[in-house]
Amino acid sequence: MDARLVLFFGFFIFVHSEYVNRKSCKDVNPTKCSIHSVKLDPCPDGPAFCLLRRNKPYSLAFDFTPRFEASKLMLSIFSDNKNSTLFDTMVTPPVDACQYFSCPLEDNVRQVIDIDFVYEKKHYGKFPLQVKLWNDEDETEACCFTLNINILK
Repeated sequence: MDARLVLFFGFFIFVHSEYVNRKSCKDVNPTKCSIHSVKLDPCPDGPAFCLLRRNKPYSLAFDFTPRFEASKLMLSIFSDNKNSTLFDTMVTPPVDACQYFSCPLEDNVRQVIDIDFVYEKKHYGKFPLQVKLWNDEDETEACCFTLNINILK
């Protein structure tokens, strides 16, 4: 009985979480970080975009290899609900990223970060989210990517 329950939950997580398509951020040096994969849970409509509902919890995990060292890291999520490429709407305020994995961040050591967030803004439609992780002492050292979402009313 226990094995069936574990198998059911494993299948449920596999069906509802999805690797999503992502792009590098235009204003960040892409040689400073390699993003290997991004997974959003739940995202049954992926990988082109994820359907999100306001005020519902989501988990975002990304696998990356930084090309820099840092002892203090910050992480934030912004949206571009006007599709203006400005990413001026804060979804999560900058937080200490060291709460999601052990710091200091080492150069060329692959890591996975898993964060939880809720989209609370009153914006609807298709637009990108930007996820950025940066060295708080040198903001030119950063990992950054965008992914497309669709927020329903």
